[in-house]
Parts: sequence; C-alpha cells; structure tokens
Amino acid sequence: MMKRSWWMPLRIQFKFNPMKTKVLKLAVGILMCLGFSLEKLHAFTRQSTDTSMMVLKNVNVLDFKQGKFIKKKNVAVSNGLILSTNYPARKLKGLKVLDLSGKYLVPGLIDAHVHVSALTKNNINTTYSHLNYYLKHGVTTVRDASGDGAALLEAQKSIKSGRQKGANVFFAAVMAGDWYYNRGIGLHKNEPYQPWRQLITDQTDLDSAMTVAKSCGATGVKLYHSFDKVLLTKVVSAAKKHGLKTWGHLMMYPATPIEVVASGVEVPSHVFMLENLVSDAAFLLRKTKASYKEDLIAKFDITDFCNIMKSKNAILDATLCVSEDRDPWIFTILKKIHEQGVEIAAGTDQIVDLNRPNPRLLDELSSFVDKCGFINIDAIKSATLINAKIIGEEKRLGSIENGKVADLLVLNGNPLSDIRELGNIKLVMQSGKIAYLF
Repeated sequence: MMKRSWWMPLRIQFKFNPMKTKVLKLAVGILMCLGFSLEKLHAFTRQSTDTSMMVLKNVNVLDFKQGKFIKKKNVAVSNGLILSTNYPARKLKGLKVLDLSGKYLVPGLIDAHVHVSALTKNNINTTYSHLNYYLKHGVTTVRDASGDGAALLEAQKSIKSGRQKGANVFFAAVMAGDWYYNRGIGLHKNEPYQPWRQLITDQTDLDSAMTVAKSCGATGVKLYHSFDKVLLTKVVSAAKKHGLKTWGHLMMYPATPIEVVASGVEVPSHVFMLENLVSDAAFLLRKTKASYKEDLIAKFDITDFCNIMKSKNAILDATLCVSEDRDPWIFTILKKIHEQGVEIAAGTDQIVDLNRPNPRLLDELSSFVDKCGFINIDAIKSATLINAKIIGEEKRLGSIENGKVADLLVLNGNPLSDIRELGNIKLVMQSGKIAYLF
C-alpha cells in the first residue's frame, strides 16, 4: 500500500465521513494557534499538486528583520503568493525552477506618489503606458495621489484581471476647500464635481462625501488645500469612520504642518512645505540666497514636528524630486527628520517620462542615501514596506515573507552596496508571474 503523509487521510476521508470534520477543524485550529494563517494553510495543502508553482533557486533574499541578504535561498511561489522563502532543495524535482545564483531578491518597489491620469479628459492609453513603464522598471505598485477616479478604477481592474500589463494602482479621492476651487470669485461655482474630486465646506455632509469617495474605488482621501484645523479634523475623522486612508498636503492653507499632523492625517506630503514652520520671512522668498536658507535650516529645531509625527504614527511623503533644484535645504531637514526616527515614504510626485532609462523613484532613493543620511536598507524599506503601510497593504505587500503576494524584483547587483543597483534588473515578478525577464 502507498505510504501517505499525515494529512492525506484527513483530506480523503473528509468527503465520506462527517465524523472526521471535528478532527479536521481541530487540526486546522492547532495550526492556526501556532501562527499559520489561512493563506499559509491553503498554500501548504496545495504544494504537492500545484502545477503553477515556481522556485527561484539559490537567490540572495533581502530580510528586513535581519537587515541583510540571506544567501542562497530557494523561494517558492504559488498561486500568486510566496509559499516559502526556504523551500527544500530535495523537493525541486519536477517543479519549474529558475536558477538565480548570484542574484539578489527584493520586494517589488512601490512609488507612494504618482500621477498616471489627468483629473479631466484623461487618455486611458496614456495611463496604461505609464503603469506598464513602472512595472517594467520594477515598480509593481503605485499610489496615484490625484487623478480621474473612473479611469484609475478601470486600470486597477484591468491589471488585476490580466487584461492589461502594469503596476497595480491604488488611488485617492481629492478634497479641497472653497478658496482652492473658487478663489473667492466663484471660478468653479457651478462645476459638476466628481466622486474623486470634491469641494468640502462647513456645510458639506461629510458622511455622504466619504461614501461617494469610497464608491469610486478610492483607497483614501487626499486633502489638498483651504482647510482650517477645525474643518480638517472633522474631515479626517469622517474619512477614518468610513475606512478611508487619510493623505494630504503638509500645509493646508491655513492649517499649518503641525495642525495637519495633529488632525490625524496619516501621510502628509511634501517636505518643502515645512518652510511654513520657519518664522524668518526672508526664508519664504525665492530671491533669498540658498546659502542663507541652508544656514538657517542647519540651526532649525525640528523636534516638535518630529515628536507629533511619531506620536500620531504618521509617515512623511517627502517628494524630494519636486523641489530638489529650487530648495536644496530640503535634504538637510529630511536628514534631521530621519535621524529623529520619523518614518519616511518614497514618493516622486512626477509625471512619467517614457524616455527615461529609470523611473524617478531611483533618484529619490539615491537622494535619501547620498544626501539625507539613510543607509541603503532603510531607503529600500521606504520604497517597499513603508509604502505598503501607506496604502494599508503591509500585511500583503512590501517584504519577502511566507504568505505575502509574490511581487518580487530580481537584481543583478547588490543594492545594499549601491542603491543604484535597483535599476539593474534581471526579472520582475508580479503576483507570482514573470512580467519581465531581461
């Protein structure tokens, strides 16, 4: 008689003998108590018959917990998930195996601040070309900070279903106050606002506004401009009540950076907006010399801002790419913020240039390392695990762990030695499937 592993009788007899149901439930319960998730249990029972399984053999795996690459591991992926980061070599026979000796495996990158669609008159083909560019360059997920929600939802569904190729997209519904839209003269007074682009005032039914925003597929709201601290706090509270992430500009005009964070905005954007904390009027003038601003920032105490960021578990979306040329002082202040332990996200706030050899995300990460005092692994974490947290997907994305989605990037060189190796790509995997092999 064929010798069977312990679980096979349970699986076979369960169909015929109801008494075994209790035994099966007990076994599952014990395994779950020991730390097995349902996803891991399902993956375990599939592994002997799953023809879609692939093993990345002898690859060096980035481990954030240990802060280094673990050498020569076999990573098994199945049904879109990471089945095992330590798959036994003796079980490789008959499986699809890709030998990646000497290569480096990191999580798929995430850009926390992109714009792949226009707010109005968007061309969906342009959106797809931009998302495909990201995927080809190892960015498997993006957060679109403001765009045509209908187009973004269509792109999101098309990519998940496999009808289109590109980075997975999460997106915001934009909300701003009256002055932003109307400038006090009714510029957009009669405009038909969309679910992903709403005017918010003291008279707005916030529950209704959030319901509409969520119905268009938005993961969060981006609070943009023209909010005072009282209204802002109400809007943030309403968004969280409806299960929406709260993102927004660091300066809301009139709400200040401290007030924005205190209101509960989870991810404030644009480090250059911290200029509004500086009391020296000359600092805000464009004609003021860069050296004067740099000297002022070198002495500036950012502790209060950092303390409230940490107390609120807020993440700063720095977007150095936006103002690196006109505001070189941003590198100094971000270094201070990083040194005080505030979590920093990697976002670019850039429109894709299809002719660029690498996306601007690599420039952002290079600036983190070269100009802001980040060690390489912290920069990589900003573009993976921290960015996954921004969109509420840290349990599924952002690190190489059993049970997580197999969004993976295979590199020819070690990015812990040179952060630019993130652009030296051998393979891009999305949801367990090879999207690009170079």
